[in-house]
Amino acid sequence: MGMGSRGLVRGHLNAGFYTCVSGVMGDATGIASGVREQASESSPSRRRRLFRRIPGIGSGFGLGHNNLILFWGMFFNEASWGFIQTLTPIYIESLGASPGVVGLVIGIQGIMRLIFLGPSGMLADRIPIRRLIVIGRSCTTLGILLFALAPSWIWLIPASFVMAGGNIAFPAISKVIADGTDDRTRTRTFTLIYTVGPSTALLLSPSMGGLLADFVNLRSIFIAGAIAQAIAVLFFSRLRPVESTGAQIASVGYRDVLAYRPVLVVCGMFLGILLVLTMGFTLVPNYLEDVHGIGIGTIGRFGSISAAGSVLLGILIARVRFFSRPLNALLLTVLLCPVAFVLLIGGSDTAVFALVYFCRGGYFVSWGLVFAILGEVTPERLRSRSFALAEVLGGIGFAIAPFAAGALYEVGPRVPLVAALIGILPLMLAILAVRRYVHQLEVKSLESVAA
Repeated sequence: MGMGSRGLVRGHLNAGFYTCVSGVMGDATGIASGVREQASESSPSRRRRLFRRIPGIGSGFGLGHNNLILFWGMFFNEASWGFIQTLTPIYIESLGASPGVVGLVIGIQGIMRLIFLGPSGMLADRIPIRRLIVIGRSCTTLGILLFALAPSWIWLIPASFVMAGGNIAFPAISKVIADGTDDRTRTRTFTLIYTVGPSTALLLSPSMGGLLADFVNLRSIFIAGAIAQAIAVLFFSRLRPVESTGAQIASVGYRDVLAYRPVLVVCGMFLGILLVLTMGFTLVPNYLEDVHGIGIGTIGRFGSISAAGSVLLGILIARVRFFSRPLNALLLTVLLCPVAFVLLIGGSDTAVFALVYFCRGGYFVSWGLVFAILGEVTPERLRSRSFALAEVLGGIGFAIAPFAAGALYEVGPRVPLVAALIGILPLMLAILAVRRYVHQLEVKSLESVAA
């Protein structure tokens, strides 16, 4: 999902991407069952029952007012990033930046995101939730507009700072979701809001952004992105005040999390995943344009193919029993990435590059699966801090990778791809080691229960 958004959406998929599709499929099964049970009712009555399950109509998938508002807010938030994320590297280059500078600008965005994530939890406790979300996402809207107006690449740095301010909203958004759910509905609601809506938006907006870039200009995609983000802010402004339930788990600090080895192991793996894979994928749009002459509009449409790959991978993970364990699914999604790198290095046909972007969907799914793994190995009292630590460590890898990609691209446009391909081997060995380690933890836990 997007320059800050991709980190956002994957950073907050606390239950993992694979649970999203299974939750949706569960809903679909329930709907079908209900229709069969009401076969004796009139056709209009059955249609009314189905319509009430559509977000924005009636019960809206069982989401309450605030969570339904967040569903649509996150839909337009991700649509905004879909307009701009695929073509942003090319836009930066069009403003006079070298490939190395393109990597620098994108890397700075990652660092600024970390800066704003730091105090965001504290702000969520001190500022009214709706005000904080609206202010934060309004900053992002303004930052996107500043991108559109930038006369040269240097102006993108202060624009990135303003845009990154929107990250202060995400802990507050998560708090609204949690306060509006119970243990039975929380995972399903998080995945609907953070995965289903955004994934649907990404099926459409990258292709629309490519068409705008082709028929208008590159700046127009940022205008469209700002409009979509402004619509998201309008939805967020309709949130109702949330009263705290008062039931809180005893506060823990990062020292407690750092003392718990399974969390450190998984978070270290996450840093490696984002470092290696982001280094390989960051400058792929520039590579396709510079080396193979692929048009900007076509590259934009590839972004929609990537979203389709993410959705189909999620369905596969949900339906195949072996992939019900997130580490097994992670092996699949990460292994698709070297396939993409090999096709990029040796390919020359548009159809091949479309397959590359389909495989790139594995990169995005991998992000969310890490949080599902954390959820399995972390005690409940440590989970919130563990997810935050994963955001920070993963964000470090996500921030460093564009700098490395830009420097390597200066040596040769294929060099970042080769470097990422080499990095895949130790990365896969690390994932297998973590998989074995988690299995040993489970065995010890079962033995202790049996004793």
